[in-house]
Parts: sequence; structure tokens; C-alpha cells
Amino acid sequence: MYVLALLMMTTMLGWVLSDQYQRDIQAGREKGAVRAELVAEWVSNVFMVNEYTLVGISHLLGAPGQSLFSLSNDIARRIETFLATRRDSVPILEELGLVDTHGRVILSSSSLHSAGYDISDLPFFKAFAQDSRRDQLVSPLVWSVQDQRHYIIHLHRLRGLEGHTEGFSVAWIDPVVFHDTLKGLGRAPGENITLLDNQMQLIAHHPESADSLNASTLGVSLHRSFTPAFIESKEQPTSLRMASPFDGKDKLYWLQQVNGLPFIVVVGEDLQGLLSNWLQRLWVLVSIALLLALLGGLVLRHYMGRLSLEETLSQRMAEREQARHRARTRAARLQALVSSIQDMVFVFDQAGRFTYVHAAAQERLALDPEAALGQHYRDVLPRSVADRFAEVSARVRHTETSEEFEYSLRIGRETRAFHSVVSPLKDAANAFSGVLAVVRDVTQAKANEAQLRIAATAFETHLGMMVTDVHGNILKVNSTFTRVTGYHQDEVMGRNPRMLSSGHHDKDFYRKLWQGVVKNGSWQGEIWNRRKNGEVFPEWLTISAVHNAKGALTNYVATLSDITERKAAEQEIHQLAFYDTLTGLANRRLLQERLSHVVQSSCPPKKSCAALLFIDLDNFKQVNDTLGPYAGDQLLQHIARELDQVLDDNDTLARLGGDEFAVLAHNLGSTLENGGALAERLALKLLAVLQRPISLGSESLTITGSIGITLVCGSNATKNEVLQQADMALFQAKEAGRNTLRFFDTEMQLRLQNRARLEADLRKALPNNELVLYYQAQVNAAGIPTGYEALLRWIHPVRGMVSPGEFIPLAEENRLIIEIGAWVLETACHQLVVWADNPATAKLTVAVNISPVQFHEPDFVERVMQILERTGASPQRLKLELTEGLLVEAQQQAREKMLRLKQTGLSFSLDDFGTGYSSLAYLTQLPLDQLKIDQYFVRHLLDDLANAVIVESTIGLAHSLGLEVIAEGVETEAQRVWLTEHHCHVFQGYLFARPLPVEAL
Repeated sequence: MYVLALLMMTTMLGWVLSDQYQRDIQAGREKGAVRAELVAEWVSNVFMVNEYTLVGISHLLGAPGQSLFSLSNDIARRIETFLATRRDSVPILEELGLVDTHGRVILSSSSLHSAGYDISDLPFFKAFAQDSRRDQLVSPLVWSVQDQRHYIIHLHRLRGLEGHTEGFSVAWIDPVVFHDTLKGLGRAPGENITLLDNQMQLIAHHPESADSLNASTLGVSLHRSFTPAFIESKEQPTSLRMASPFDGKDKLYWLQQVNGLPFIVVVGEDLQGLLSNWLQRLWVLVSIALLLALLGGLVLRHYMGRLSLEETLSQRMAEREQARHRARTRAARLQALVSSIQDMVFVFDQAGRFTYVHAAAQERLALDPEAALGQHYRDVLPRSVADRFAEVSARVRHTETSEEFEYSLRIGRETRAFHSVVSPLKDAANAFSGVLAVVRDVTQAKANEAQLRIAATAFETHLGMMVTDVHGNILKVNSTFTRVTGYHQDEVMGRNPRMLSSGHHDKDFYRKLWQGVVKNGSWQGEIWNRRKNGEVFPEWLTISAVHNAKGALTNYVATLSDITERKAAEQEIHQLAFYDTLTGLANRRLLQERLSHVVQSSCPPKKSCAALLFIDLDNFKQVNDTLGPYAGDQLLQHIARELDQVLDDNDTLARLGGDEFAVLAHNLGSTLENGGALAERLALKLLAVLQRPISLGSESLTITGSIGITLVCGSNATKNEVLQQADMALFQAKEAGRNTLRFFDTEMQLRLQNRARLEADLRKALPNNELVLYYQAQVNAAGIPTGYEALLRWIHPVRGMVSPGEFIPLAEENRLIIEIGAWVLETACHQLVVWADNPATAKLTVAVNISPVQFHEPDFVERVMQILERTGASPQRLKLELTEGLLVEAQQQAREKMLRLKQTGLSFSLDDFGTGYSSLAYLTQLPLDQLKIDQYFVRHLLDDLANAVIVESTIGLAHSLGLEVIAEGVETEAQRVWLTEHHCHVFQGYLFARPLPVEAL
């Protein structure tokens, strides 16, 4: 309440002082406004008098409309006399004169500005002379270079009969007169009056002081002091509080523009004098407030003292009640604690009599608790137990320390074991008052201990054992574990068994292992682990989960045995069963097993191609007959090593027996053509290996072989059928004269031969100038070509036009596309240079398709830049078309190459968009300029809703990414109309133009 009262009093005091402050300030403003209005009226009247003088001069000119240049001598003398008389009669006037329209003085009352003096260079004269609507002008302060002083110039326009300007009457006014006049004005203490022109130059200031401005400072600029406030007021009367530029005191100023004149009256009043009464009231009110606050504080202090006394009394009463409550609570807790103790508690006095008996289980007592109270322990306990207790009690009393002992008692039909802790009791005087015996039944603990000793003996068995907690942290291992792994117990305590992991098993293996433990309570199986010395070894592992009586998981127990020797024996058996003893290669049995897997994996829809090659050594029997079986075995071992070096790690090389070998080649693509080409290439390598000279002792010989090939590619042939096909192909190879190869499929043989001939011809196509570029127009919505796509064509001397779909994949496979692609790019650039010389074709662009093989070359960017430099083609007219597959692979490298080329000015188009791996990720990350809708979608967009949706989405996507979109394969007007309606305005297709040689464009 006291604080609230202080707040209210402070608020009221602040409001009163603020209101009075505003009133005093407003009174000061009103006083300044009246004073400024008076001075402004005086200044206005001064110039009104001057105006009468200047108007009177016009009446002396004689007849109306008489020119200043044709004045008679008599009139000129009369005017000069009038000017001098008028100048002397008006103190403010320094000089009077007449000026022609060009600013030259004609008549003057003084020799300072005599006839011929030019005032046209004054900044205000020309503007006034040209503005015929104005009759008079009063200038701000003007500095006269001739007599080194300031003037105020007053001009009046002299008009002829038709209103034309004949000249001007002019008055030179001495501004010092204003200063002298202001000094004669009365003023209040702390008040000052200043007269400025509209350039904020000082004309007059009153009062003067030794440290302020004075008359000698006429024309000094006060622009920084008053201009901002005057600009903000938009030349309306306004007040301003600021430090005086004259004496530095804080003052309240009133600024007022003199009506119709370039002068400002500034009246200032000292704030200290203005607010003197307010400051007196401030100190009085603050003193009263402080006195009231002090008195209120004394009253509050007395009141708070009484409240504190009452609170202290209440607190002490509450503490006393809480102490009684805590005492009752401690007693109740002590009783609850004793009742919760499972051990038996006995208290004896000094004489050995029972004074307290507690037992949670009454059946474990050999006495009645109520009957035993007050009796001596010898009257209740058996003699043997009583004697032991007497000895222990005596020692406890003597040493004043606790002592333990064990004894047994027959209770009912069984003998139970007990463990007792006897402690001394003392009274308040610290004198011995008896003993406390805490007895625990340890019968079950003794039995458990015996079982643990048995378990410990069993733990040290011939099997390695490991015990962990529920989190897998190792708690104990036996000596066999140390012998198997090399780790001692102190090295593995608290660590996870994964420290033994060999890395041979993946996460899925361990997940299934622990799923078995959780589901079945145990798991066993073969696992590979790592010894301390880094050696990886196989072991047979059994993991069992251990649960307590309540079914809660408590531990895991693992047994392990080293099965290295057993695995070695199994490996030896496996080697004998599946591998050739002479060469170490796979035998027929292992080959057939792997062939079965290959046949299954090649069935539709997987359609992964493989090849089976049968190899028979030509005339091997002659080697055996001439050099002997040992030399024949050496030859077979040597050939096995040589053939194996040619094959991939995934391929299988087998010896079928005698001089027959077989190769099972995997991963040969997904088409018969590709698979056949790769199989043929492999067979040729094998034949070349066989033809190498071989040294056997002192003999050197050369041997050849015949190879039969069958492809396993998307067919339903069985394993036996594949073996028969390879054997038949081998027979054909031998029939063909040996040292050759044959495919089982004769049609495939023909296709491979055609492919080989086509490849050979393609290698000669570029040197023989058989490759040409055709150009297909790319048009805008009006059908006007904006550019062309360069399309590669091969005109074969025998076969004629070869389809690009037939020879371009072949060129990419054998990397001829690198040289061909460079030729295409350079030819297109030369054509750009030719078009650039013709104004009609100078703005055409050329799009060139770039092969992924060509793009992924390390020096691709440098090659493109060299071609541009060599041909002189404009990069801005060149567009490179890339496929989606090219951008998906090595995306970051592709982006870097594109950015480097973009810096030259060329652009990129994404060809066949939507047919490959369409991803928004590379669309947003790669610097593309155009999306090209594949002709498949364009062809079917009118009869397939799904295609139409894809095309519409592609157009919207391109526009949202700021990319141009072009549709290729436009063949009908309906397709063009649909695309236009969906905001695609660039087209390519037979509707507009077919691909043509450049001469036919």
C-alpha cells in the first residue's frame, strides 16, 4: 500500500509539473510569436515605403511609354536630383537608380554605381527580368565586390503603354540600418531578436555581447542552426528549442517568415528565465513529496515491526507443533523399519535377560516371544548355543565392539543355520546396559554356496565359457576361454563380446542370432571370431539366456569351442570333392553346380546373360605320346595358370578331365548381342593365350585350342541342355579346322560377323568422308526457325544410309564416338560461322548431341573450348544436348564441367526428358537451359491420358524452374495446337521440317 501511495503521489506530482511546464512553454511560444509578428510587420512596412519611392520614380519619366533611352537632358537631371533628394530623406536607402532591361545602370544617385554599371550578373536579376508577371523583387543579402560590403537590393519593374518592360528602378539598402533599429527596440530579460534572409545569412541581431555575434558579422551563415527546423515547418511560423548560436545558452525560438519578403524573424527567449517559476514550484513540490514519503516510511516501519513480532510468535508455535509431529513420525518410522527387517532382533539387559524380541517369521524361532521376555538366555537356548553366546557377550562388553558368530538349531524336523551379530548397548550415561543380537537364517545361503562351488568346478571345463549381464557386458570367463581367445579375464571384464568380432558377418547375421536367443532362450551355430593376436578362427558357439525365479532376464551364458581343425578337415574333403587335384581348378561337379545357379539367374524376368565356353587342346595326345605323361601334366598346369590370369574373379575356370577345360563367364549384359560380343572377345583372348610358346624342360612347343561357346541369356534351357550346346559348339569348332571358336547359335554367329564388319567399316567412315550432318529445324510458335539440331548420318558406300540407332551404340562401345563426336561438334561450329556472315541466319542456334562416353572424357571441356577457338563460332549460338543417364552418373563432376562451359556462353538442353531416370534433384542442381520432351510422349499425348499428363507436368516443371521447353517429334497440327494450349511454344518434327543436308535448307 505504501509503495502504491508513493507511486500515486509521484504520478500526480509528475502530472502537475508536466502540465505547468507545458503551460510555461506555450506562454513563451505565444510571446515569441507576438514579438516576431511585430518585427515582421515593421520590416514589411520599411519595404512598403521603399516601394512607394520606386513607384514615384516612374512618374518622373515624362510622357507615358517614353523609353529610358530617349530621356531628354532636362528629365534626366530632374530624375537624378529626385533620386539624390529621396535617398537623403530616407535613412534606410543607400542609393537609388534606374536600370535598363539588360541590367546596365542609366541614372544613379551616387557615383558608386554610376551610369554603365552592370548588375545583370547578380543571381536574382535574370530570373526577375524574364518573369514579366512580377513587378518588384527584394533580394537577400548581396555582397558587392566593388565596395566590399553587403546590400539588400529592391527592384521595381517599369512598364510601357502595352505592358512591356522598359527598365527597372532600383534601391540599394544598407542592412546596418536594421541592426541599429533593433537596438532601439525594448526587450524582456533573456530575450533576443534576429533578422535573417532566406539564405540564413545574418542581417541584424539584438542584443549584442562581447562573446556573441555583432554588426561586424553581417552576412554570417546560420544555415546549420535554423534551416532544418524552417524546412520541416514548410516556411510556416514554428517554434524550436536549441542552444543559441550566439551565446550557447538553451533557448526557445520562434521563427516567422516576413510576408512576401526573403526575410525570417527569429525571436529567442532564455529557457532558464522562462522556466524560473516552474523550477521553484518543482523544488517545493519535491520537498513536500520527500517529507510525506519519510513520514509514511516511519509509520510503515512501526506497522511492519508489529507484523514481524506476530509472525515470529506464530512461527515458533508452528515449529513446536512440527517438532512434536516429527517425533511421532520418527517413532512410527522406527517401528515400521523394525517390522520390515527380515532378520530376528533380540535385546538383552546386563544380566542376560530378554527385554525385546522381533521376528518377521515366527516359525524360525525356537521360543515363544512373549514367554521369553524377562527370562535368561540360558533358560531358553540350548546349552551349546548359550555357552557360545556367553563367550561372545563377554568379549563384546569388554571390547565394546560388535562380534559375529554362527550356530545351528533344530527347529521342528530340520536343522537350520544362523548367523548372529552381537553389539553392545549403552544408556544415557554411556554405561554398558546390555547387548543387541541381530540373527539371520542362512540355511538357504549355505545351500546356495555349496551349489556355487559345484558350478565353479563345472565352469572350468574343456569348453570356453563366458558370462555377461543383461546388457552384454562380460562378467566372467574361464581358463579355456583364455586358451582359445588369448584374452585373460581382467582384459575382458566389463567389455562387450563384440570385441571378438572378425568382421566376417554382417548386421543381419547378428540380428537373426539374437532373435533366436530371445525367441527360443538359446542359439547355437558356427561363427568366425578373432583371437587377441589378430588370427581369425571358426568356433562353435552356444548362447543361453538365464532368468531368475520371477522370469526376469539376469544373464547370458555362452560356451564356445575352437573348430579350426574340424573346418580344415571339412575343407580338405570339399577340395577333394569339388576341385581337380592336378591343376587346383574347379572340377566338373563344381562347374555343374555353379552352372545351375547361372541358369536360374538368367531366366526371365532377370535375364542376366552368361556364357559357357568349352576348351579342347588340339593334338594334346601327341604331347603325351612324345614327351610322356609327366610333361603332359606340366603342360596342363601351365595352361591352367595362364587361362586363369585372363578371367575375372567372378568367372569360373574348370578342368573337365584330360585336355578339356571350361569357362563359365558371368555378367555379360542383358542382351544376346552384347553377351555374344563379350563372349567372343573373351574366347579370342583365351586362344591367344594358348598360342604362346611353352617351355617344358629343354623342349619348347606351341599348342592351340578349339573353343565352343553357348550363351545363357533369358532362355529356359536346363543345365544339361546348356552343357550339350557347348559341347556341340566345340564340335563345330573342331570341324572348322581347330584353333578357332564357334557359337552354338548359327544366327548369332552371323550377327556377330555382321557386327564385326560394321565396326571395321565404321573405323574407316570418318577418314573416307562417309559421315555427314543433317539439320532439322527447331521453330517457334509462328513456325519460324530459331535454330537447328545437328543429326549425324552415315552414308555407307555399299549399304547406303545406315541407321544411327545401329552404328552410334557401336561407336560408343568401341569409343570411336570420341573422335566422331569431336568431328560433329567442329562441323556444326563451322556452320555457325557461315550462318553468322548472313544477316538472315546470324541469330540461328545449333544443338549438338553429346555422348556420355564423350562427355566423361577428362579433357572434354578443353576440347570444346579448343574447337570454339579454332572455328571462331559464337558460344551463345551453340547448344549441347545431354541425356538423363549422363547426368545421373558422377553428378558432381558433370555439374563442374557444365559450369565451366557455361562461363563461355553456350547453353545446355536435357534431351529425351522423362524416358530415363527423371530426378528433380539434378534439375535444380545442374545449370540447364532447356528441357526437351521425348518424341514418344508427343506421339501418344492425344490418345493416351497418362502421356498427356506427363507432358503437361514436364512443361509446368520447366517453367517453374525457369527453363525453356521444346517438344520433338511433332508430326500433326493437332499435336502442335495441344502443345501451344499448354504453353509449349518451341517445336521440332516432321510437321515443320525433316532432317536435311545443309545444302537443302
